[in-house]
Amino acid sequence: MMEKIKDLINRKIIESNYVNALNVAASLKNQETFGPIKNCNVGKEVAICGGGPTLKQYEPIKNAMHVALNRALLNKKIKYDWFVADDWDGVNFFQEELAAYDCKKFFGHQIGGPVHRQIPESYRIKCNALRYYTDSYLVKNGFLSKPVCDIDKMAVGNMPNIALSALQIILFTNPSVIYLVGCDASKGHFVQPATLNSERIAVHEKDLKIAVSSDRVIQKWNELKEFADAYYPETKIISINPVGLKGIFIDKYQPEFKSIE
Repeated sequence: MMEKIKDLINRKIIESNYVNALNVAASLKNQETFGPIKNCNVGKEVAICGGGPTLKQYEPIKNAMHVALNRALLNKKIKYDWFVADDWDGVNFFQEELAAYDCKKFFGHQIGGPVHRQIPESYRIKCNALRYYTDSYLVKNGFLSKPVCDIDKMAVGNMPNIALSALQIILFTNPSVIYLVGCDASKGHFVQPATLNSERIAVHEKDLKIAVSSDRVIQKWNELKEFADAYYPETKIISINPVGLKGIFIDKYQPEFKSIE
């Protein structure tokens, strides 16, 4: 019995030391990645573009910086300035296009998440992407994770889908306006690349139900709204052609809406 107790204590000590080491690593890496972009978008407008069906309808807002999430990069109507992803399954079907695309890239590392869904370090190097840590090793559940203000000092809140994590990053840059485009919180994508077979498409659609359109995810969007109101009250967040997010942020519809100005 005593041996079992000692073994349990040792396991707890090892786990505690491991988490402490990860906290230090997250702080150092995120300082390196996010320190240079703090407040870099003051007075500017930023469009966060997800891969939902309404991305097809979007007419790029003039003078806004555009950020692609996962397959949104495949929309050729938009010239993207930044790219954000943290899940290999969300990008591995357009590897060459992403590697060749000329923009600033951020790859999240979900330590504690499934190993097969981590973006390989060798691919990150190939893409010349900046690495950042998420807090999945702490909560092990994106629905328990909380949004983070000081992402240059700690891990980014590892939310159920990349749009929620990316919003924390863009808020950190302190723009005057954030447009949510193609962040439909609904079923379907704006495009299904030919490289995806029916089995992969079915997996992606299943993920949508869990991590994009469920009531639990909508609750996380409401949490982000409360977070943004508290920490960045001067930043307007506008949903363009909203579907599942209707009524949470400021709703605007194209083609009538052109920009906030």
